[in-house]
Amino acid sequence: MKLRSLLLLLFFTVSIASQAIEPVAQLFVSMPDSLLPSIEVNRRKDMIDLIHAGQKAQTATKLGGNAEMTLLQDSILSIDLSSQSKMAMRLYQTHRNDTLIALINTVYAPAGDSRVRVFNSAWDELPASKYIRPIAKEEFFIFPDSLSKEKRKELIRPIDIYLSTYTFETDGSLKVQQSWSDYLDKESYQQIRPYLKETIELHWNGKKFE
Repeated sequence: MKLRSLLLLLFFTVSIASQAIEPVAQLFVSMPDSLLPSIEVNRRKDMIDLIHAGQKAQTATKLGGNAEMTLLQDSILSIDLSSQSKMAMRLYQTHRNDTLIALINTVYAPAGDSRVRVFNSAWDELPASKYIRPIAKEEFFIFPDSLSKEKRKELIRPIDIYLSTYTFETDGSLKVQQSWSDYLDKESYQQIRPYLKETIELHWNGKKFE
């Protein structure tokens, strides 16, 4: 009888624990190694357990460094993969009630640059261009009407590499931020700074980000 009670208690404990784990955490564990080769599955589980326990969710990586989970909620998580790279995941529901996974990988060298990819819940990659409107570098500029086209082209010309970082906002929007202050020389940046928008926000409408 005692054995039966113990088994029932164990069953209910496992059931409650499995229900408590956040949906994004479950997908983090099942994430293909090709997308996160530096952190093996058991160490991913350790990070989840640590952050649930209110401890520093840090683990060693296969590259010899340390990674730390800095945020875990139902639909979003963030990880510092190293001192120069970060990863963030967020789940989005479509108008058909399907789940999409948006994955952001950002590298700092030292200017930040992000790559955004989109997957279904089985981790099949989908064309990101179908879901995320591309941002042209010109969209970060607000020029007065008095500024000639020639002057505008002259100001933009030094930006030969388009660098930007993407982050998830608490309301589910995507914040896009230009990284030119860490890329351009000081003189070139000071010339364009008066005309720059720091960020652009893209909002999820159930079909795509606009």
